Amino acid sequence: MKVMVKSMAIMFAVAIMFAGCKQFDKKEEKVKDPVFMGYIENTQVNVTTRMPGRITDIYVDEGDTVKEGQLIAQLDTREILANRDALMSKLKNIEVNKKRVENLYKAGAVSQQKLDEITTGYEMLKDKIRALDTRIEDMTIKAPMDGIINVKVLEVNQMMPPGMPVVIETDPEGTWARFSVPERYLNQIDLGKTFTLGSNVPGLSFGAKVVQILPMADFATHTPTTTRDERDVRTFDVKMKITDHLLKCKPGMYVYLTLKPVKDQNSTSTK
Repeated sequence: MKVMVKSMAIMFAVAIMFAGCKQFDKKEEKVKDPVFMGYIENTQVNVTTRMPGRITDIYVDEGDTVKEGQLIAQLDTREILANRDALMSKLKNIEVNKKRVENLYKAGAVSQQKLDEITTGYEMLKDKIRALDTRIEDMTIKAPMDGIINVKVLEVNQMMPPGMPVVIETDPEGTWARFSVPERYLNQIDLGKTFTLGSNVPGLSFGAKVVQILPMADFATHTPTTTRDERDVRTFDVKMKITDHLLKCKPGMYVYLTLKPVKDQNSTSTK
């Protein structure tokens, strides 16, 4: 009997020690750093023109790096060029007649009205040619900025309606990440502060600089059911400019912001 009591006492002591160790482990367990998921955005420009027409050539492809003013595509200008040639021939004829009338006017053989009429016709014809030159220039599509061709929308021989992009160009310098961050973490985020953002690509991270912190309108990550002992938790839109690996930073990519843990501030004491 004494042996049984002694064995039970030992087992009870071991159980108490084990429970104590488990409690100690829980106390020693490190609180994980909170990680917020965001996404990549960047400046995208539709490369287009106000003139409709058939595409005769496209000089770039998806992924190409282009410079501002570089030739992107060409619309069919044959009809306009033919009209311009006809107007140029007419202009040369009027120039000859205009010089003749000017000489006759100096000699007093024609009136001022006759000189004014041919001069007006001459200037109107030049205006028409300048208008055609503008249309021809608009039908030669060029890159509006330095960037990368992200999407090729149309192909050669397709009709291009007014305002329809032939390609979409991305500005790698205008790349940023957006996060929705609860206000309790805002003391860790200041304008101009830099962070390292993780990604889903193995070994790839991005440097980022905070450029904007804005409250998200009428949005809270936590709203109490009663006003007693609880607070609303507002969420803020945090925008960070990406500062490195810009060519590897694609629109829509997920990125991850790691901050330090904070104590739960939803509940407050009513003492």
